[in-house]
Amino acid sequence: MTDETAVPAARGRKAPVSAAVCPDYRPETVRPALSSLLTQWEGFSKIQPGTKVAVKVNLVSAKAPETAATTHPELVCGLCRELVKRGALVTVGDSPGGLFTKEALMHVYKVSGMDRVEETGAKLNFDVSTGDVSFPQAAAAHVFTCTSWLQNADVIINFAKLKTHGMMRLTASVKNMFGSVPGTTKPEYHMRFPDTDAFADMLIDLNEYFRPSLNLVDAVSCMEGNGPTAGTPRDIGLLLASESPYDLDLVCADLIGLAASDVPTICRAAARGLGPADLSEVTRTGADTSAYRKPDFKAAAGKSVTFSGSGALGRFTGALLMQAMRQVPKVEPSECISCGKCFRVCPAHAISMKASGRAAKPARTGKAVSGRGAVPHIDRSICIRCFCCQEFCPVGAMKVHRTAIARLLQRKEN
Repeated sequence: MTDETAVPAARGRKAPVSAAVCPDYRPETVRPALSSLLTQWEGFSKIQPGTKVAVKVNLVSAKAPETAATTHPELVCGLCRELVKRGALVTVGDSPGGLFTKEALMHVYKVSGMDRVEETGAKLNFDVSTGDVSFPQAAAAHVFTCTSWLQNADVIINFAKLKTHGMMRLTASVKNMFGSVPGTTKPEYHMRFPDTDAFADMLIDLNEYFRPSLNLVDAVSCMEGNGPTAGTPRDIGLLLASESPYDLDLVCADLIGLAASDVPTICRAAARGLGPADLSEVTRTGADTSAYRKPDFKAAAGKSVTFSGSGALGRFTGALLMQAMRQVPKVEPSECISCGKCFRVCPAHAISMKASGRAAKPARTGKAVSGRGAVPHIDRSICIRCFCCQEFCPVGAMKVHRTAIARLLQRKEN
């Protein structure tokens, strides 16, 4: 990023979270909601003709807008129009799961409706070059591979989608920057950072490296249940913005009934002094988000339960209980289409495809698994619980599963 036109992002201080009512995606609804948020963003007035703006959206996979899996194209088109009016050179893109190629991007752009942004004067990213960067200040990702198109921008706007997530519980602003990592490289990061806190630190490192000048969240129609790709749309009717992705995610968590302690990225950001630990620390402007809370919002997994005890025996017992209660991916055989995608994306190689009682050994290619009725079998001894299989299952047959002990204790707690 160049220094001449870059719009500095706030770090190390509180940044307000602005909310605008946006009950649907009609242009006449989107326009005033976006306008109200952009006029509150100090950096908007600093965007000059020729400023290169990268709009990093959520395009996790080729999903239609009505599935609520991706940032809605009408919102992105509205943002691009406002930026182009100021003379900005706008590029919209992401690195979806899978191959990071021009052909793969074209398919995702078309299915998601994101190809419409070219009507606004903005461009879609087709630069599939990548590079390794060094980030000594990182807590986890000291060296990582990223997509070059974000590196070439003067200003980055992070436009996320509010959804549930199997591993991080919530995907919104912070998690969206994982799209800066090329699709085929993402599984490697699950292997490098298999621990939940380490993975959260890696995501925070990406945000600290790229430092988006503005973070926006599409919370108009969100995804509950088996997110982030196979859940159910749930309307909230808000558009949110902040210079701080951490403050913004805490408000998003509250909207869907999650506490700060439920979301690893929020906990780690607070521990590193980058974000708030409690909603009372967040300054909010615009629409009253508390009026839009959905306490019954279905999570990708039940509420976390933790155990601690005094002494060696208490800690040992607590560790055993936590191990027995850890959520895991589990296939629903009646919904499985035997495509083998989970087999191919598993970074730990913990999945085999079984047909007629025998394990099939398909090549890790883009082709469907041969063998009628083959279904995935997960080796729990090597599964790292990254939920890549659940995230990229094209039909949502892979679920976040909670053990019988966890479900029993949750009922007792309720």
